[in-house]
Amino acid sequence: MEVYRIMRSPVVTVNPQTTLAEAWKIMKNLRIRHLPVISEGRLVGIVSDRDLRSASPAFWEENSEEKTCQIWIGQIMSKNVITIAPDDTIDEAARIMYEFRIGSLPVVDGKYLVGLLTQSDILRALTELLGVHEPGSQLILEIPDRPGVLADIAIIFKNLGVNIVSVVTLPKRRHEEYRLMVIRVNTIDPRKIMAALQQAGYIVRTPRLEDTGYGR
Repeated sequence: MEVYRIMRSPVVTVNPQTTLAEAWKIMKNLRIRHLPVISEGRLVGIVSDRDLRSASPAFWEENSEEKTCQIWIGQIMSKNVITIAPDDTIDEAARIMYEFRIGSLPVVDGKYLVGLLTQSDILRALTELLGVHEPGSQLILEIPDRPGVLADIAIIFKNLGVNIVSVVTLPKRRHEEYRLMVIRVNTIDPRKIMAALQQAGYIVRTPRLEDTGYGR
């Protein structure tokens, strides 16, 4: 899935001359944590609620707004902004956020800001991709690490008339001969699927037969 499909747009922004107090009011009123900084239509920085707190601890004291009206966003913003393009994928965005420990990514087309991507947006997109909000069941299988195994498993589901909502395979650990495959299916009763998979030689880790009532 591409970034442009889930990014927030239009984006609430500030400029370098915005005061700390003004930026905080925007964040508080709109319940947001990051504000890209724009100058002459181009992205020049980004500021977070943490930046505001760190810049002036006195701001959070009572009647201290006047003290911080002389602090400009241009003085405290992060200037080396890590960005992403609209056509990049959300898994790449997630990798960047994790690697650099950042909570948001401005989406830039050329030098112009076209959107903003946050950790919440990534999590929402991943839950949609995995289909966790749809009624169904999740199966965790041990599968051999060989080409064609997914096609073989898909035939089992096809023969039972069950749709696969999502599939995720985990990397094989060292010294293990199998991989874990997480499959979400559009049925709340996976007992027939589990039986067919086990008959075909696959180990079903979850759910357990006794949890479904099938093994009683």
